[in-house]
Amino acid sequence: MKAVLEYWPAFLQGLWVTVWVSVCIILLGALGGVVLGALRLSKTPVIRAATTFFIECVRGPSGLVWMFWVFYALPLIPGMPQLSAVGASILVLAVGGAAYGSEIVRAGIESVHLGQSDACHALGLSKLHSFTRVVLPQALSQIVPAFGSMARDMIKWTAIVSFVGVHDVLYVADYVRSQTFQTFTVYCLVAAAYWILCLICALAFLALEQVLPLNRALRAARVSAQSAANAHALGGAAP
Repeated sequence: MKAVLEYWPAFLQGLWVTVWVSVCIILLGALGGVVLGALRLSKTPVIRAATTFFIECVRGPSGLVWMFWVFYALPLIPGMPQLSAVGASILVLAVGGAAYGSEIVRAGIESVHLGQSDACHALGLSKLHSFTRVVLPQALSQIVPAFGSMARDMIKWTAIVSFVGVHDVLYVADYVRSQTFQTFTVYCLVAAAYWILCLICALAFLALEQVLPLNRALRAARVSAQSAANAHALGGAAP
């Protein structure tokens, strides 16, 4: 254990890389998921079909295959850029998160009653305003819990970035293991690091759920109903 602790600064640096990549892919994946999920429900058949085709293309091969293709094969095409290892990793994992998250967004949007959209149309609101101001805020109460679960998986997806040379916590752990031969200790530390990151992510999304507009309105309605019930009970108990 003492030999492993000598590499503690390297572990912290690798952990920071893992955190940075995780935050980037979760935020970008959430944004992309909202866009793709909305396009999946487009009333234009061409847009809907093109979006579905793109999503299925992304979800078909594994993330590791896409990462190898973007990092190693894409630069061989004339005119294509050579992305850094971190850039390629964030791009691939964020697009993958957006593709999987789009189905969560689609289901959340479909859970909102169609009467809401009809009411927006009757009030003269544009489709964009109807979506951003009325439909999406209500759908978030369904989207956020499901995406929070997927975000924890996305943190674990970052383990594959070491295959293209990103010095994340797993990359550092492999190096430390090869130097100290403390395989059990090293991988216990790595497992603990991922567990802590996933726990922090879960708590963050739980806090986010509490501030969603629809959830706040439901809590206020429950408090109001409980207060009314208590007042009625006290009134009935009075002589």
